Amino acid sequence: MNKIEISIDKNIKYLGEIKNIELPYGKYDRFELPNGILNKDIPNCGATTIALEDNYKTIICSPRNNLLQNKNDQYPDTLLVIGGVNVNEVRTYIDKTNIPKILVSYDSIYKLVECIADKENWRVVVDEFQYILQDSSFKSEVEVKFLKYLKEFPYVTYLSATPILDRYLEQIDFFSNMNYYHLVWGNKEVVKVYRERTNNPISAAIEIVRAYQKGNFPSVFLDGKTYYSKECVIYLNSVSNIINIIKQTELSPEDVNIIVGSSEDNDKSIAKLGDGFQRGRIPLKGEIHKMITFCTSTAFAGCDFYSTCASTFVISDCKKINTSIDISTDLVQIAGRQRLNCNPFRKYLTFIYNVNKEEIDDETFQNYLNKKVSLTTKEVEANNNEKDSLLKAKRIKDCLREQKMLQYQDSYTMYDKILGEFIFNKLAYISEQYAYELQKYNYKNGLIIKKQLSENNFDVTENQGYGVYREQLKHIVKTETFVDRMAQYCEYKSKGLCFDMVSFTLEQKYPELKYYYEELGGDRIKALGYKEKELKNEISIRHSTAKIHYELNKIFKSNMEFTTEKIKELMNEVYLKLGIDKKGKASDLEKLYGFRIHPCKIPLDNGDRKNGYRIIGI
Repeated sequence: MNKIEISIDKNIKYLGEIKNIELPYGKYDRFELPNGILNKDIPNCGATTIALEDNYKTIICSPRNNLLQNKNDQYPDTLLVIGGVNVNEVRTYIDKTNIPKILVSYDSIYKLVECIADKENWRVVVDEFQYILQDSSFKSEVEVKFLKYLKEFPYVTYLSATPILDRYLEQIDFFSNMNYYHLVWGNKEVVKVYRERTNNPISAAIEIVRAYQKGNFPSVFLDGKTYYSKECVIYLNSVSNIINIIKQTELSPEDVNIIVGSSEDNDKSIAKLGDGFQRGRIPLKGEIHKMITFCTSTAFAGCDFYSTCASTFVISDCKKINTSIDISTDLVQIAGRQRLNCNPFRKYLTFIYNVNKEEIDDETFQNYLNKKVSLTTKEVEANNNEKDSLLKAKRIKDCLREQKMLQYQDSYTMYDKILGEFIFNKLAYISEQYAYELQKYNYKNGLIIKKQLSENNFDVTENQGYGVYREQLKHIVKTETFVDRMAQYCEYKSKGLCFDMVSFTLEQKYPELKYYYEELGGDRIKALGYKEKELKNEISIRHSTAKIHYELNKIFKSNMEFTTEKIKELMNEVYLKLGIDKKGKASDLEKLYGFRIHPCKIPLDNGDRKNGYRIIGI
């Protein structure tokens, strides 16, 4: 693979701003997309905008229909070619359009191949091409066909901000000898990441939704002003988990936008939520965003959000490969989805994840791969050499069914309908290695998570300037022990105004913290070890003491004298009235209840004198 770096001036934010540039593949009056691989290095640099606005007949391919729909909404003069659009519609559009711009899904490109005769006059842009590998775990036959169709076009740009790791690209013959251009930006935006490891990322997502429902919005303090995030986008690659979260939090249709892949199964699942719930779309610039937006992988890459205040949350459950987020690819894409500079939360991302506790043995996995490869090789050869037409037809039928149902669990054998033969699906093989690496290394422990984030240009330093915002997020997504959150609450209250937003976050989630603090104060809470049982006992005693004091004040007045026995009797009556299990003691009047008493002799009716006390003050 021939790798070539292209330096971008530090004053440039979008490729469309570049004028009169000399590139390794020619001199141009504006930036031109190359024939080959273009590693943009950063998302949202305007590469697809160039493809949509230049003077070339262009086909833009994407693995995600939502992305294509989003671009079509922004550029209504384009033709969207997905399911339901036929070849005649394509021909009519091309004939009537001076410079046609066609948006097409990977599995619909055959419609274009069929009706475009002058392929040498067209350019093709494969947006987010890393999904060719990522999606091969469940639909590699689509990817294989897609790559074959692309060979018919002489000028193709494979575009990504997060290309497939080089070692995987080099394993795919299709890419191995291709020119590889890498943009090196002089001024690169850094996304700050708050990471939270948890045993149950889905529970954390529920807590996020509940915080927003309560109006407990995270906030940042910038330039003397507080900004509240009253909207959030939660990326979670599981439709069933999204449905479950909506049910548990009782979100209304007015408050939630559900952006998932277009399928009958997804639509049925969403419909079960009740009236008003339906699969949503990404709002265009200027349109209203709902409070909560859920996105599956259909919106990880390429789709643009124009919220003025949305925070971004990424939920990654590594227990299943389809719900884990690849830090080096997906996370980078997600970080660039919020497009408005006026959104103070666009450069912040909250990454909530669990880790794989199971030790995976490399040797065992390699042996598994080797056996699977050996089986596939023998199976492909035997199937292609089968002479009995009926038996071969059955094998084709079985193979197609297994491709769909088992998704290459048992072997990498694929039936290629175009070639009319069985083949070794190398994409599925490479994809399985990729998935293994993601599971084993990216999510093994928090240190590796941090390392991966750092290597992919995320700010993971602990002295980030949005400390208050980060502290709020911590308490929104994390379930802590009472002692920890009580101690932190007292600390925030002692720091003053700046941290009032963090203490408010805790108050909203745990109202009892404010109650304890107002009743006892930070110093006394600290003295009691922040333990809830001790705090409750202290408050109970204080409340009881106040009631006792009130009743005793009605009995014992200044300058009155009582025998010791009488004081005990009267105190016991008060305790009984208040339901307090306690015995009266004359000395407690002074010791516990603030009376000033003085010993004296009390004369009795029979002339005797008994020990007692005079009340000399309260």
